[in-house]
Amino acid sequence: MILSDSMIEKLVDEGRLIIRPLKPDSITPNGVDLSIGDEAMMMMEAQEPRSTSIRIEDELVIPPNFHILILTEEYMEMPNDIVGIVNLRSTYARRGLLIPPTVVDAGYKGRLTLAVRGAPHPIHVKKGERLWHLILLESYPAKRPYSGKYQNSTVLMPGF
Repeated sequence: MILSDSMIEKLVDEGRLIIRPLKPDSITPNGVDLSIGDEAMMMMEAQEPRSTSIRIEDELVIPPNFHILILTEEYMEMPNDIVGIVNLRSTYARRGLLIPPTVVDAGYKGRLTLAVRGAPHPIHVKKGERLWHLILLESYPAKRPYSGKYQNSTVLMPGF
């Protein structure tokens, strides 16, 4: 079952779901909007994985067709019976950005590093801007909640 705004607020009020900071307009009828944090990494096309780290002070320009990793502003702690699915907010999909399917496992704690594929033209986004939409789903409690290499991350985490 997809959680509604009232269920999300209840989980937050009970302290079962932690999202910090949680802006007043971030909770939507069926999820939570996530914002651009202070770090990004441009992934370069090459035989060996290469990247360029970027500190986001104000604005980030996503070059055409570039693969970029962006750290969310929000730190979160997911309960063992809630799973998240991250989507791009439709405004940015309409501008041409793409993201791969991304699941936030039950029990995850930390800030998310999310991949974005640039549009055919440059896209300008700002630090703190709501870019993603996290849909929360109720699940059976995880027997083995998330404990992988990204657990407790607070900085940008590339996969290599």
